[in-house]
Amino acid sequence: MEEYKTPKELAEETIIYAGEMDPMDRNDFIDLICDQFLIAKYRAKYPKREVKKFATLLSKLVKKFGN
Repeated sequence: MEEYKTPKELAEETIIYAGEMDPMDRNDFIDLICDQFLIAKYRAKYPKREVKKFATLLSKLVKKFGN
């Protein structure tokens, strides 16, 4: 059975994953998360809670690694 993770756990794992990347790949990865956030917010009209998850993740990534 697959274990489901909370949004906080997924964000923490994503930050660890990004930390293991080389800087150029990490910047591309953060840009991808940013693009997904913008699509979720403005084009796809995701539910607000999902948009907030993207925003929180993006904020944590930028605070941790800059961009």
